[in-house]
Amino acid sequence: MKHNRKNLVRIGAAVAAGLGAAALALSTTGANAEEAAADGDFDAQIIGGRPAADGQFPWTVALADAADPSFNYCGGQLIEEDVVLTAAHCTEGSAAADVVIRHGDTDIAQTDVYEVAEIVVADGFDGATMVNDWSLIKLAEPITGAETLPLADADTGDWGTLTVAGWGTTESGSMSPDLLYTDVPYVSADDCAGAYGAEFDAATMICAGDLANGGVDSCQGDSGGPLVSADGVLVGIVSWGYGCAEAGNPGVYANVGLLHGDITAALATL
Repeated sequence: MKHNRKNLVRIGAAVAAGLGAAALALSTTGANAEEAAADGDFDAQIIGGRPAADGQFPWTVALADAADPSFNYCGGQLIEEDVVLTAAHCTEGSAAADVVIRHGDTDIAQTDVYEVAEIVVADGFDGATMVNDWSLIKLAEPITGAETLPLADADTGDWGTLTVAGWGTTESGSMSPDLLYTDVPYVSADDCAGAYGAEFDAATMICAGDLANGGVDSCQGDSGGPLVSADGVLVGIVSWGYGCAEAGNPGVYANVGLLHGDITAALATL
């Protein structure tokens, strides 16, 4: 089953407004969530991951519900002191007043909360195909002195080993309290097209994961978060996949190198 990697599960309630059928299929709690996990449609946080050290990913943020900031559902990254880059499916249909940004610690409970002034969803984003899955969030005030993550400005081909990080969901339906990360091999466009066929759009997407064995991947709650190269540039934005960490089904990410021109053009309007 194809699904995005936004967390839709609360303890006791799912956020349903504006969600498509595939996303709603993941809005489960309790026994239903456990059953879905067994089927491969819903799984644990960053798969094969380990806790991040303090300062290891200083530009990483979480998107949370302004009405309940303890519920974080997506990731993102600071690309300027007052701008977050995330996935479009994390923000589509949301007003600035609906979202807050959490930043400043690997322990989500210790992060600071920042208000949002504006949200810009990519032109041409399609929630059914996940094409152009990126979005910009303008903060109400800059996080002065915060480190920012540079963007890949081209798709160089084989990126080698990449790193993905996030506070994704656990089997119980709650988010990981600690920022986790794992290393994932780059998967070529040809191999990703072999896995997903026409659902993989080589013009806007990039793939990473252990194609042969599975076991390392992003998952629900990690959407919008970073796929980073060994030299410290943002290569991809967590977007979608079939299951999580399944052999033959790599994670799919918005391809920042190919989308760089569109992202920077939108950034100039903020």
